[in-house]
Amino acid sequence: MTHHPTHSRRRFLRGIAGIAGAGSLSPRTMEAGEMPPQERSFWLHASLGLTTQNGYWGWGYRETRPPTPEEIGNALQVLTRGYHANRLYLIYHREIPSNAAREMFRQWRRQAPPGVEIVPTLLLKMYDPQQRPVFASGELAGWVRFFREKINRQRVAVYDIYPKRDPGEGLDLLARSYPGGLIRVGLQPGEPLTSPYTAGVEDTWSGFCHGRTHADWLSLGFGAQTLRGWVEERNRGSLPVSWDLVAVAWDYSVTQRGEYPGYDDADRNMPLPAGRNRLAVKEIRATAHPDRLLGFSSDLFILHVNSLSRKHDGPAGSLYEVLKRGHRYRGYYSAALDEIGEIYGERAAD
Repeated sequence: MTHHPTHSRRRFLRGIAGIAGAGSLSPRTMEAGEMPPQERSFWLHASLGLTTQNGYWGWGYRETRPPTPEEIGNALQVLTRGYHANRLYLIYHREIPSNAAREMFRQWRRQAPPGVEIVPTLLLKMYDPQQRPVFASGELAGWVRFFREKINRQRVAVYDIYPKRDPGEGLDLLARSYPGGLIRVGLQPGEPLTSPYTAGVEDTWSGFCHGRTHADWLSLGFGAQTLRGWVEERNRGSLPVSWDLVAVAWDYSVTQRGEYPGYDDADRNMPLPAGRNRLAVKEIRATAHPDRLLGFSSDLFILHVNSLSRKHDGPAGSLYEVLKRGHRYRGYYSAALDEIGEIYGERAAD
């Protein structure tokens, strides 16, 4: 099977954005370096911005409006009570000004329910042609001090969906400041996971999508075989991984058995087939070495970007906008997201 790099889909979809188990442990009680059992996490923008181009594709884009405290509280209730998350990776890349961003993170931490961990998640280099740093060195040092004092003194994450990219000098600062607690979010299949990282959250898109029916997905050369290979690869490593559960699939309408259609189009992408996340969780749990399985995660940024399409939900019905209003998402991809929430709820009850 040809593996279709997940970072290529994100390159396109982020451009679309530019156009428009056992329980959980409170970060207050965890020892440094300890990882909570059975991670049930989401990754999304701390800003919950309708669009978030600034500091992602370059400078000069319109700044994102900061969320209000009420909007943050609404989103927390849905993500943690409705979808049973015990960890939130909150992406930030200077899409809103620093002073407003600090208050934004304070509100996420202040309003998070007990047992829910807030992990600041930074993009260190933009996706502009020059791949410029998002933060100057002195500025990043200030953010690190703030995060350690006010948000999370044990863990921080680096977000990047391009594999094997040099993150620059900022990685050394984060590693020194968070020994034993540096997480790589957006890890791609086949990408090494080594020091200074201590854990990863791995993307899984083609492994989950490849197969129109579950019988197709389980067939030789289709998604289940690919996914098992990725898990076996991480078993041979030394660091634990959370695996990305998927709501957005590619377009199944143009191939016989759900093969990759050759494009990634937010107007045409379809929901992941019902029950596919459950099958994938079963495969991962059966294959993963217990010491390498950190838990499960899900990329809500990619869901938001796809939901923005006017052929699906449009801006008013897009994921981040719905979360800010305190509602469960009921749009085009809602059945798949509901399934992820149900899986998280079952894991929380184990």
